[in-house]
Amino acid sequence: MTSIAANLQAVRARIAAACVAAGRPAGSVQLLAVSKTWPAASVREAVAAGQRAFGENYAQEALDKATELTDLGLEWHFIGPLQSNKTRLVAENFVWVHSVDRLKIAERLAAQRPPALAPLQVCIQVNVSGEASKSGCAPDQAAALAHAAAALPNLCLRGLMAIPEPGDDVSLQRRRFALLRQLRDRINTEGLLLDTLSMGMSHDLEAAIMEGATLVRVGTSGTAISCEGLPAAAGSMKITFIGGGNMAVALIGGLRKQGFSAAGMQVVEPFAQSRERLTESFGVRCTAAVDAAALNCEVLVLAVKPQQLREAVAPFSGKLDNQLVVSIAAGLRMTDISRWLGNYHKLVRTMPNTPALIGAGISGLCADPSVDLEGRTNAEKILKAVGSTVWIDNEEQMDAVTAVSGSGPAYVFYFLEAMEAAALNLGFDARSARRLTVETFLGAARLAEQSSESISTLRQRVTSKGGTTEAALLSFGASGIAAAIEHGIIAAEARGRELGNMLGKD
Repeated sequence: MTSIAANLQAVRARIAAACVAAGRPAGSVQLLAVSKTWPAASVREAVAAGQRAFGENYAQEALDKATELTDLGLEWHFIGPLQSNKTRLVAENFVWVHSVDRLKIAERLAAQRPPALAPLQVCIQVNVSGEASKSGCAPDQAAALAHAAAALPNLCLRGLMAIPEPGDDVSLQRRRFALLRQLRDRINTEGLLLDTLSMGMSHDLEAAIMEGATLVRVGTSGTAISCEGLPAAAGSMKITFIGGGNMAVALIGGLRKQGFSAAGMQVVEPFAQSRERLTESFGVRCTAAVDAAALNCEVLVLAVKPQQLREAVAPFSGKLDNQLVVSIAAGLRMTDISRWLGNYHKLVRTMPNTPALIGAGISGLCADPSVDLEGRTNAEKILKAVGSTVWIDNEEQMDAVTAVSGSGPAYVFYFLEAMEAAALNLGFDARSARRLTVETFLGAARLAEQSSESISTLRQRVTSKGGTTEAALLSFGASGIAAAIEHGIIAAEARGRELGNMLGKD
């Protein structure tokens, strides 16, 4: 069973990766370990691994635990629904309260906080999803409650907290978290200085960090910090990764999030620093070279650079016995990989893209005819850990997948760069220019995703005759931008085929 220390490292690695993807410093997000139902011994194990802040849902359980752990000087956060008859216990024994959802609770906490203690740090809980069963004030009531709480003695209002409805829709997660961030920003324009967004849990922390979370609360279910609750079926697939770069890190992190056990995964990675990072972050076995244990797998994931693949798979040539081989090396054809593996055909070729680093990727997959339904299902499970998947029947189209979605994020960033530069030239400050640019792109993409209408129709709906949008689009047309984009993608597809020809030579 994986240790709490290893799981903590895995969660921290997810936070760090999400911060990188969001363009934020890794230290800008605090991890709050939700320790409800943990015995005191488990908390001590987490403390030994460097965790100091713990969140509890039940006041009495937390008090019993804190009493046993007094010697550690921990920071206790109350994050559960708070009733009037529990406010004194919370006010006297916690450092933070995240779940203030009405003025009566705030007033009782203020009155019952011992003067000898530092002010109680509090967050207003907002019901961003509008669920009747969920605590939190309505979004349109948050500002008034925040101003009232900020005026009370013995309290220090720090920010807002939310627990959206569970689900795997990343775009919906981000909309809920964006609402909380926008509320915080609006309240700050009214004279308050809220610096905390307590949002994001084990299933949605990446989306929360993308929308500005400063504190994520990771609990004890699924692939969270506790060793318990990992589905045995998920962890039963043995996977060996050849290469421990960014995409392997994303896949391993995504699989851990899906419930795959670290004990079922191993990595062959020549660089010692990368091996240490993988072991510390995910608790997976790492080795510098292929050994007997690396061969003892059901799935072999080839996650090295295309120009390194032939050398990397040489130790497996003629030694595979019914393992599924999944290649994420751009450009390399299955016929060439098969030849390098000793005429082995149980292959799936795939092309994920960089949003996989935050679980929002899209991957095209193509299977050799010898791959059965179980093999295709296992390949899809691995790639779905970092986003969506599309099966391609004709391998010749995989270069087009690379050109459209594999390289596609760079096209988006290129367009965003130009929009941001235009906003700056029009007088906006850097923060406003980035927000206007990125939020516009996100909103338009979400609309396109959710609408049944063609993208052309959606464009036309924004374009009024003789209006500002038409002026911009006419300028784009005169500059040949649409044709240039198409020509660029075709050039990328051609380069993919060219690289495949070059790298696949004997």
